[in-house]
Amino acid sequence: MNLLEILTVGVVATAASDIWQQAQKPLTGITAANWSVTGRWVIGWRDGRIYDPMIGKRPSLKGEATVGWAFHYLIGAVYAALYLSFVVVIAKTVPTLLNGLLFGLVTLLAPFLFMKPALGGGFFGLRAPNPGKGLFLSISAHAVFGMGLYLGELFTKVFSETLFRE
Repeated sequence: MNLLEILTVGVVATAASDIWQQAQKPLTGITAANWSVTGRWVIGWRDGRIYDPMIGKRPSLKGEATVGWAFHYLIGAVYAALYLSFVVVIAKTVPTLLNGLLFGLVTLLAPFLFMKPALGGGFFGLRAPNPGKGLFLSISAHAVFGMGLYLGELFTKVFSETLFRE
């Protein structure tokens, strides 16, 4: 496991989640996550605003979309590092679709217990305007992210074997 592998797995998994969010939108009417608001939240940290239930009413900030998307992919890479460390180093096994999916679902703890409450949506986002849709999007996006962890690792192995074949 190296930095390039971690970044590749994280980007593939995060991109899979983003593609899923866009693909399900016409079928369910549920819009994808708004990474600009996340960027506004992250930028607000410098002013000490971790808990910011009024984030949606705050004016847009310069660069918030870029910060939000970068933060989103950074978190994906951090989760990939944690996943690979747990699976390979601690459990001494290999990435599989099942352990990727399970890990992806475990990552729901962060938005459900920290991010959604910090942005005023309450635990699990139950205080949000439409909690059912939010729960569906979060659970399905994190499940797809988890499957993407496995696919990212598979892609990394196939690519590295093809590229570095002797």
